[in-house]
Amino acid sequence: MAQVFKIQASIKNYDWGKLGIQSVVAQLQKEGCSNFIVDEKTPYAEMWIGTHDSGPALIPSLKNMKLKEWLLENPQSLGDNIRKVFNHMTGLPFLFKVLSVNKALSIQAHPNKKTAEHLHRMFPDKYPDDNHKPEMAIALTDFEALCGFRPLCEIQTFFAEIPHLQKIVDSKTIEKFVNSDNNDALKLLFTAIMTCSPEIFQPVLLQILDYFKLKQFNNPLCESIHELFLKTYDQYLGDIGCFCLFFLNYLKLKPGEAIFLAANEPHAYLSGDCIECMACSDNVVRAGLTPKFRDVNTLCDILTYNCKKSEENKFLPVSDPGDPCVKVFDPPVPEFAVDSIELKQTETPYTLKKLQTASVLLVVKGKGSYKCENEEGDLMPGSILFISNGCQVSLTPAAELLMFRAYCNA
Repeated sequence: MAQVFKIQASIKNYDWGKLGIQSVVAQLQKEGCSNFIVDEKTPYAEMWIGTHDSGPALIPSLKNMKLKEWLLENPQSLGDNIRKVFNHMTGLPFLFKVLSVNKALSIQAHPNKKTAEHLHRMFPDKYPDDNHKPEMAIALTDFEALCGFRPLCEIQTFFAEIPHLQKIVDSKTIEKFVNSDNNDALKLLFTAIMTCSPEIFQPVLLQILDYFKLKQFNNPLCESIHELFLKTYDQYLGDIGCFCLFFLNYLKLKPGEAIFLAANEPHAYLSGDCIECMACSDNVVRAGLTPKFRDVNTLCDILTYNCKKSEENKFLPVSDPGDPCVKVFDPPVPEFAVDSIELKQTETPYTLKKLQTASVLLVVKGKGSYKCENEEGDLMPGSILFISNGCQVSLTPAAELLMFRAYCNA
């Protein structure tokens, strides 16, 4: 068996995904897999490329053998940095994804390693593994998200300009927060609101909705989330998560821009398509904007409550000093890094940098071919290559190529 070969992703049809061929997930899977049929009424939310048991990648040339099973038989393909640092029995230490977001997905955070182990031990049906899940999202299209807590002054402005918010919790909690400059008061207030009963918060939410519809909030900060509030409420009628718009930064990314989310950072993706990479885990603590299981008290307890400006949440790549075609997204975790690779149309082969670790290459745009020793094949949008440790791969673009390569950075 060759050490470089094509693999097939697993598709997730969560209800927040884009419908039919509008979804980049569906587009890539359709072009990369000749037998994949797109249903225009089905949401295509996520493409999973990895060895997590909840969505394993397959090897079509080996009768759809799971990549994880092949790696168990060929552990040397992972490379020493994976085998020495991580449990090689689980396969790749990272999970590579494409997301297509049609409507807001849950207000959430990912637990650190210690909390993940505890949650998995106590609630294995809700938390399917014991790993932490730092993650990074790189925008493919215009992408919107809630990410991290706003500066305290902005949250305090919302509570001053929208007096309805002060009806949800007791006056002492409000007073302590308004006059505070520390995160303890923010945690107290956020927890009080997120654990409030529907009988109390839903009438207030309707009042705020009416005021937004009538454009009664004239403060520029309120105006900046006017359309977002109406849209989010329409997607999740009467949901407690709508209040998070007053607490979390509203961030807009252009294609190629990224965010990195460490453990316990609150976030929610709102719309658009992105590349995502994370530690190999499916642990999510949710508290709103979702029909799935909510663990509100756990979420409020684990959050960092670090306040910063919206733009400070962006994660910038660095140019590869040895290759002008490559931008490196290298977050401060050992499980993963991602290269963005753009190649112009040329008849001259381009050589991927040789890595001492297994990697996965996803083609997003363009066409071409690849070659590694005696193994070669075509590349098109949706093509996914597994590249074993130490392999030298050359690419020949037939049209301008945009690719993303995920690998372990231990």
